[in-house]
Amino acid sequence: MFNIIFGSALLKWLERLADSDEQSNQTTLPYQAPPEIAQSYNPNQIDLSCYDIAPPKEIVEYFYPRLQRQAMGCQFEIFLAGIGRDQMIFAGEEALEEITRLDAQLSHYRDESDITRLNLHACEQWVRLEPQLYHLIKDCLRISSETEGAFDITAGPLVKIWGFYRGEGRIPTIDEICNTLAKVGFYRIMTDDEDQLIYFATEGMEISLGAVGKGYALDRAATILKMYGAENAVIHGGQSSIYAMGAPPDKMAWELIIKDPRDHETPIEVVYLKDEALSTSGNYEQYFEMNGKRYSHIIDPLTGQPTQGMISVSVIAPTGAESDALSTAFFVLGRERTEEICHTRPDLRVIMLEEDGSDSILVSRFGFNN
Repeated sequence: MFNIIFGSALLKWLERLADSDEQSNQTTLPYQAPPEIAQSYNPNQIDLSCYDIAPPKEIVEYFYPRLQRQAMGCQFEIFLAGIGRDQMIFAGEEALEEITRLDAQLSHYRDESDITRLNLHACEQWVRLEPQLYHLIKDCLRISSETEGAFDITAGPLVKIWGFYRGEGRIPTIDEICNTLAKVGFYRIMTDDEDQLIYFATEGMEISLGAVGKGYALDRAATILKMYGAENAVIHGGQSSIYAMGAPPDKMAWELIIKDPRDHETPIEVVYLKDEALSTSGNYEQYFEMNGKRYSHIIDPLTGQPTQGMISVSVIAPTGAESDALSTAFFVLGRERTEEICHTRPDLRVIMLEEDGSDSILVSRFGFNN
């Protein structure tokens, strides 16, 4: 889906810079007078004492290293731009180490992860979490409240009974859905801010941070990059979550193209990002079809049913965690409620693609006139 968001032109440009980062991009060179002028020029004839003479501009060499690593079931990439190649590479490696650490901490597939430990014990007792993970869960609960439960980190069991965890796809019975819904609900998570404790109020509950983990990892990676002096970068995780940090040399922002996910070619919108994140949720990657009907992996936590009619939702937000979470929430909420929320959040931009009968689509844009 990288080509859906970035567009082939930007991706090729980034790859070309990264693959040839020995090449330099130079600023304007100091003016050199033609020989006939230089020979006739006598500095003793002109009084320049009243002027501040700027020194000649230095030649600035830019580098564009590219780093990659597998984590969270996908490939993360960092495209860096700036001076100081070795420093940027070191910063990028440290950022990737942070992503690897978060993969081990947040995965509910790993027996030793903090999330697995939480799911095993939080129904029986209060579980203490390290502060950053605790605050991530608190942020998730806030977003759940603001989106009326359309985003819910407790909805994993619903995804499981529809067969998406194993990639097999199945339609559960009504009883299965009802029994599972009884264990779902962000409001069933109790918190203790003083000691960073979590408790599940309902037996059989569990949480999954799959809908927010990659975006959060991008946020942490950007923090590490800045800590080590990197200023300009594009980071993506799984090609659907992107954080744009700073801007390319001599540019105001990073330019990205959102394309129609059905053909990966037709441009839908050109967006400009600087210190912002872009995430896309869609029904075109994880789904199954039965009896002529498509069932998406994005489940409405309130009904237990896969969402219908939506193709994709792209959200630009200040952080990767929020753009990830809101792209899922808006996919569930639909156009009207999403528009209402965007009116209260001028820092958001949203592009929504919906089915509109036959082969046509309805494109809605919110927040682009702010």
